[in-house]
Amino acid sequence: MRALALVLLLGSVASYADYMDHFVIRDDVGVRKAPYLGPAEILVIPVEVAGHPTFDLAELTRFFTSNDPDGFVKFHETASLGRYKPHVTVAPVVAHLSCPLPPQFTNCSVARGDVSVFAAGIDFLRESVRLTDANGVDFSKLDVNGRRGTADGWVDGVMLITNTPFGGIAFPFGYFNRGDNLAGGMGGPLVVDGVKIGHIAITGSRDQFSQVHEFGHLQGLTDLYDQSFSYPGLHFSLMGGCCSANLKLHDAESRFRLRWADWHQVQGRQRVRIGPAETTGEVWRLGVGDEYFLIENRGPGGVFDKQFTARGLAVYHVDRRVKLKGDEGKFQDRILDGVNDDKWHPYILNLQADGLFELQASDAARPDYENDLFRDGDALGADSSGTPFSADHPVASTNYYSGTPSGIFISDITVTPEGPIDVTLEAPGADQCNDRLCDEGVGCAPVTCESPGAWKVGGCGCNVGAEGALGLGLLLLLEQRLRRRQQRVFRG
Repeated sequence: MRALALVLLLGSVASYADYMDHFVIRDDVGVRKAPYLGPAEILVIPVEVAGHPTFDLAELTRFFTSNDPDGFVKFHETASLGRYKPHVTVAPVVAHLSCPLPPQFTNCSVARGDVSVFAAGIDFLRESVRLTDANGVDFSKLDVNGRRGTADGWVDGVMLITNTPFGGIAFPFGYFNRGDNLAGGMGGPLVVDGVKIGHIAITGSRDQFSQVHEFGHLQGLTDLYDQSFSYPGLHFSLMGGCCSANLKLHDAESRFRLRWADWHQVQGRQRVRIGPAETTGEVWRLGVGDEYFLIENRGPGGVFDKQFTARGLAVYHVDRRVKLKGDEGKFQDRILDGVNDDKWHPYILNLQADGLFELQASDAARPDYENDLFRDGDALGADSSGTPFSADHPVASTNYYSGTPSGIFISDITVTPEGPIDVTLEAPGADQCNDRLCDEGVGCAPVTCESPGAWKVGGCGCNVGAEGALGLGLLLLLEQRLRRRQQRVFRG
């Protein structure tokens, strides 16, 4: 069955991957992913089942217009620096007098992780698309973009919103379909009005967070919360620790991978000013290869990230070797065993400035923004023990997970009243500037990659060697921990 699906859908496995792989593979926009750069025509299909709360169509439509400052369009324009420009059409309501799912789904409710819904769900999705086409929607107009920035025969995005109890899922329809494709054929993507539909996002009607989150899967992003629910997973991310009444921006790694960030590669030592992520899109990267650190400026004051109570630097330890596979169908593994499930070695770790790692404590853990973000006087440097990071050794540092020092330091943080944050960053002084995300185009290469400069200590422009840098990093960490301990004593 798997081999047949690959033959039908791919033709060749060399350049294609799973649709939810956090961009392990980028060349499969259309076949496996929705476009994420440039214009896009998105279709929202409301599906209303009798006996459940009816849609507030005015509210639903408003959320998907460009006029809603808190809405779907404005979120993507803000998060992408205007590089992704969706236009959304809300289709006529598809109405059902009774639940279109089999009787075992009482009240038309689907429990999270219930894989028995797959077969019935495929029929439900197919019928919803068929009825929408019969209602006069021209699906051919939904194809204006693709991997090369032009129409490619695949729709730019379809989302189904139901008024029944439902969380959300992004479903690779074309991978699972073995039935009617609506164009006289069997299996693979649906074909309607001459264009193909390979993946569909599905959410409930009253959960705007999930509506944007699930659409992120169509763009190639994977879940960053803990699938086992032992802790929330990655905070400060729309794809992570769920959920919030307000939309929050994607984390630095997600925006970096989507090429929605102006990213700066650090080489040597620099004193830099980092603008708020919601207005500048800045991401600062320390280290290269598969394991590195990312920094961004997050806090309240913008349209999104309203839940933040303080502004500071969000620091992420990224290891792309954690369960990120580009193989076809791997999204099923990630639904059951997500990339951020290991709280002590996830794909993306929120490093917490107070070093207490309270976000790892339980699924009920919530950010303490004042102490988890890196703020005035905080620092991050090497752990001299060289011990691997783990539950038995939860020491915040810039060491790699193996315990090996990375040569990375973060110090002298000052949050300005206007919002930008001044900070001193240090990374290795050579061989940091050649990493690229792609050959050409926006976001493929760093905006800057500076040469090493003088280490200014106490007003003196002095070059400090590796041993001196390690010693200074340890002193900064000791000062930071003492200050945090004093703060907690004062608070009782």
